[in-house]
Amino acid sequence: MNVFDLNLVRSFVAIYETQSVTAAAQRLSLSQPTVSYALGRMREALADPLFVREQRVLRPTPRAHGLYPRFVDALASVDAALEEPHRFDPATTSRSFSLAMSDIGSMSFLPPLEVRLRPLAPGLRLEIQQVPVDEIINGLAAGKIDAALGHLPTLRGRGRSSLLFRERYVCLVGRRHAQRIGAMSVEHFLASRHVAVSSTFSGHRLAEDVLAELGVVRQIAIDLPYFTALPQLIAQGELVVMLPSRVAATFCAQGEVVMLEAPFKLPEFEVRLYWHPRHEANPALQWLLAQIQSALSGL
Repeated sequence: MNVFDLNLVRSFVAIYETQSVTAAAQRLSLSQPTVSYALGRMREALADPLFVREQRVLRPTPRAHGLYPRFVDALASVDAALEEPHRFDPATTSRSFSLAMSDIGSMSFLPPLEVRLRPLAPGLRLEIQQVPVDEIINGLAAGKIDAALGHLPTLRGRGRSSLLFRERYVCLVGRRHAQRIGAMSVEHFLASRHVAVSSTFSGHRLAEDVLAELGVVRQIAIDLPYFTALPQLIAQGELVVMLPSRVAATFCAQGEVVMLEAPFKLPEFEVRLYWHPRHEANPALQWLLAQIQSALSGL
């Protein structure tokens, strides 16, 4: 490429991450023909197709795979220089940071994070977003989301991440129901009526997938789109719901519910902090990521 054009690089990175010219154009707030033209220029300059259509998505060629991390690093350096010309001072900042997490994530993450941040940055503002899992990577890349927290395995390999802690699933039941049954046996589990939470904002499908592999069929009595109604709902009768242990412990402290060990061996899962490499050179984001790690690691 005789002349370095940053817009071509941005188009390339957006296509690589979205696997679509249309989605890349939407992310960049450009027209689809503009992004298509940029891709054509790069293909000509690099003598490589860069992306090959497979069904409904554009798959990167080996050359594109090799270019992507170098282009992302270059954009990160440029964006950091443009976005943060001055040293970030948490004590005086009034900046707003956007964090993506589910409603159950906010129960676990926000209390210790607030305790950590408030003495260090009293003027800082946190904006919590519930973003569908399949839209998070685009939000991170576009800078609309500064970081995402949770069990989000589909994001692995599509950005940067670090482990916060490991979690496991337990059963949440009403206190009186727990006193009647003692422990949660396989027989009790199969005979119980269950609550299923189908949230587009949560990556928690591990328990459902493992139960399906074991051939366990639950009697789903209620299907909820969110988690916050669970304590009152579970306390009233003999319903059962499977939850991460830390969230279950929070609910147990609030009402007449208790947690019991699941009668099936379920693997632990990772709760991670996610961000996009394009913005990680930004001093403000570096500071925020460090504070999140300090507040939540080993929670």
